[in-house]
Amino acid sequence: MLSPDKLKRVQSIAKKTAEFCGVELVKADYVKQGARNILDIIISKEGGISTDDCEKFSKGISKKLDEIDIIKEPYFLEVSSPGISDCEQFPELG
Repeated sequence: MLSPDKLKRVQSIAKKTAEFCGVELVKADYVKQGARNILDIIISKEGGISTDDCEKFSKGISKKLDEIDIIKEPYFLEVSSPGISDCEQFPELG
């Protein structure tokens, strides 16, 4: 698992990557699901997120995280947009 300081650094990188890609960072969290470590990132933008937006963001953050090598253990990167149920969690997006 990531220490709180490392998670804050990852969140900062995710926010900067989102700004560069023209999207908004909604959430960046590092979780364990079973045996898998997952960097779970949710992005949004006015008019909705396309698969191209997710791909651009994913490539950008992957490159930066590989450069700084902050996450030492194997992990999966999941980039998505908020769904209908997530908009209830994040009312500012609804």
